[in-house]
Amino acid sequence: MTTNDNICCAEHGEAIATYICGHLAKNPAQQWFCDFPTKEISWPDAWCSKCNAAYLQEKEWNDKNEDCLDLQIICNHCYESAIAASIDSPTGHVLEAWIDTVTACHEALTKKQALLEADFSLSTHKRYDYDQSTATLVFSNNGVPAVIAEIELIGSISTISNTWLWSWANFYNLPKVRTRIKAIRDFGEEKGFTRLTVPKWNADSIDGWEVSGIATQVLDAHGVYRTPTANGFLYMAITHIRHAP
Repeated sequence: MTTNDNICCAEHGEAIATYICGHLAKNPAQQWFCDFPTKEISWPDAWCSKCNAAYLQEKEWNDKNEDCLDLQIICNHCYESAIAASIDSPTGHVLEAWIDTVTACHEALTKKQALLEADFSLSTHKRYDYDQSTATLVFSNNGVPAVIAEIELIGSISTISNTWLWSWANFYNLPKVRTRIKAIRDFGEEKGFTRLTVPKWNADSIDGWEVSGIATQVLDAHGVYRTPTANGFLYMAITHIRHAP
């Protein structure tokens, strides 16, 4: 059903038409199911767990299960607000598992960060430069490279909108620096961890470190480097690192 048609939203004016099931339209604070967003389709058709069960039973949408959807048209801005409302939907054993995962990954990241500092003294170098075209982060002193790291962008925090944006949903980033990050969303879908599957949601720098810790474990990275941007912070996973020749 996804199209590029424009609609006039009562709240946002002219916007892009998106489609969600009627259950999500009535109660967005639940787990969402949808295809992976792409540059061409940033707001893919979405449905709830009830509709997903109907989809899995038929392994496709057809005459037997499409009535369950009760598709509703909303604008892309309403879509983003609605899906962001789902991040606090996990309860019970899923919420407990999320807390345990955040805690374990934070502890692991703390150890990895300490090892990075001990082995490469990243905080002592005078300059750093990252290049998306080569997916590298270079630390240097007086123009001489000292440490070279290969990176995967995790996401960013905006201190203006106070939101987190996953790099797998940020198509301004070059493909070279987000080749593996989709694995985080896949992990989130498997576990029901909505903060890993919702592209953009209200967050602060602590949230950024928490989800970056999980990303580091899923990607089996050496650690995280955080850089300031014009409106917040960018978090990148260090996947390989070495001293410069």
